[in-house]
Amino acid sequence: PVNSIKREDIASLHNKIGRNAPYEANRTLALLSKIFDLAIRWGFLSESASDPARRIDKFKEEKRDRWVTPAELPQLTKAIDLEPNIHIRNALWLYLLTGVRKSELLNAKWEDIDFNRKELRLNNTKSGRVHYLPLSPAAVTLIQANPKLEGNPYLFPGALKGKPLVNISKSWLRIRKEAGVPDIRIHDLRRTVGSWLAQSGNSLHLIGKILNHSSVSTTQVYARLTEDN
Repeated sequence: PVNSIKREDIASLHNKIGRNAPYEANRTLALLSKIFDLAIRWGFLSESASDPARRIDKFKEEKRDRWVTPAELPQLTKAIDLEPNIHIRNALWLYLLTGVRKSELLNAKWEDIDFNRKELRLNNTKSGRVHYLPLSPAAVTLIQANPKLEGNPYLFPGALKGKPLVNISKSWLRIRKEAGVPDIRIHDLRRTVGSWLAQSGNSLHLIGKILNHSSVSTTQVYARLTEDN
């Protein structure tokens, strides 16, 4: 029962996860705090109840500033091309071609593609608003060649009938190891697109618009790259 969960229970869980995954532990803490806030709003807890996920010290996080360098790119793309699952292979290429977030791309459906406008409509975004993403000719060509699965509306169908592709982590671990970039995460491909845009002389406003940042401060990480040009 939600009213039986105490701060010490959450602190213990936070510490347990944090031994190996401090960032995940902090995200879990934030999720639990949201859950308790909703529990109060929905009447599962009284209005006077306190949030047991609050006032727990988070693990220190280092701001990540990592993207694929020009020297690393050939080996990475070569490793991606060796991936036997065509949907995973194409999804990874689209991350590099668009900078879209992982879950937003995997949840995209064929109906979200407008080939005439060369545009991808992302409905369920982190910012909470619909985002219309322009597609380059290379991205359009890749999507057109991506095989459809009958009865599945998703651009990247999963193993379950009618469901999207969910877990590409195992393939990615293998790919980045093969490419010799074991520290590159899938989200870093998004940062890579931002870095390319910045180094091409594009404004921070345009970069933020393409990457659908909800805050100017998020885009600010690319300021140094735009100034260097």
